[in-house]
Amino acid sequence: MSLQHSPEGEIDHKVLQAVAGAIKSLESITGTIVEYKIGISDAQDLHYIMRRLWSILETNGYTIDTDTNRLRRALP
Repeated sequence: MSLQHSPEGEIDHKVLQAVAGAIKSLESITGTIVEYKIGISDAQDLHYIMRRLWSILETNGYTIDTDTNRLRRALP
């Protein structure tokens, strides 16, 4: 299960679920970043990582349902 060797739109569903889980975990801490006193460089890295994770889902036609907080197919 490697993203590197997976054709676009054909990533294993388990990988997509893991990506969604990572997004949800990171989003749960982003509201408390000030509390952790991370530097500007780390904040930029976190922002970049979030954009890349969302890109993986969107490229493969998925999103995270805001009502159920679960992975689901994006509407066309």
